[in-house]
Amino acid sequence: MSLFVPHAAAKIQQTDNKEEQKMEENTSFIPEIYIGENGNWFINNYDTGVKARGDDGITPHIGASGNWYIGEADTGVPATGPKGEKGEAGPMGPQGLTGVTGPQGATGPQGLTGPQGPTGATGPQGATGPKGDTGAAGPQGPTGATGPKGDPGAAGPQGPKGDKGDAGTAGEQGPQGEKGEKGDKGDRGPVGPAGPVNMANNLETTEEGYALDARQGKVLLDTVNSALNDHIIKRTVGNRINVSAGQQSYTYINFAIPEGYSVLSVSAYAAHAATLCGAAVMSEGRIIIPFSSTAANTPETFTADVVLIKTMN
Repeated sequence: MSLFVPHAAAKIQQTDNKEEQKMEENTSFIPEIYIGENGNWFINNYDTGVKARGDDGITPHIGASGNWYIGEADTGVPATGPKGEKGEAGPMGPQGLTGVTGPQGATGPQGLTGPQGPTGATGPQGATGPKGDTGAAGPQGPTGATGPKGDPGAAGPQGPKGDKGDAGTAGEQGPQGEKGEKGDKGDRGPVGPAGPVNMANNLETTEEGYALDARQGKVLLDTVNSALNDHIIKRTVGNRINVSAGQQSYTYINFAIPEGYSVLSVSAYAAHAATLCGAAVMSEGRIIIPFSSTAANTPETFTADVVLIKTMN
């Protein structure tokens, strides 16, 4: 795309070369304007010495503190807005498929002793058989299958306590037993300690035991919005020129950056859809807007939006 560059035209007007003066005086032809291999604007194969692209600016970024930074300067403006209100709960989803049974887990620690259940009825006392003579102890045989529970015998003398044996491997969990009957309701437990009741309707209290009053949420929100309004502003400027069908050129709008501010972004657009604007750039107090048009518009209105941020001292 060939675009007309105002810096190049000004440079041609200041030269004493006759050939270049002829180019200035001849306003009835459309010059061939392009970017040369050296990155300068060329007009009809003439190197204007003007760079086609400006130097890169400083892109804001989010620092470790969560604020916007311009280079190494902390703007003090948070990059994220305040947390919004909790939304309503969504509808319950359908029942998922039953997953496969996981591996047997390790046996957990011994639980706390439950409450004493009611005493059952005493069974009938079995008859006590005669005591036989004590025989010599035989070798330990293999453990046999557990037989039916016999009648309780007479209590023998207490033997010495043996050494604790090694813990056996955990067996597989048995099937779930039947649910027992509901026991009687237990006594009411003691009343717990009272919760905090101290409230602070300010942003200065640091004493332990105080909770922030909900009214301070509005104060915090207003403080954040005020800080953003003081640091980021937007300015809109425009101009009007005549545009012909098939024209590929540029227009520019004078813009003075307010003292203490720097440019965050520049965007431009035309009033008619037939006129397409390229990327606008800020250069030496002017906004340069390249454009191409498929239809004549007399006049065409161009608008540029400039977002500025306050420079931190």
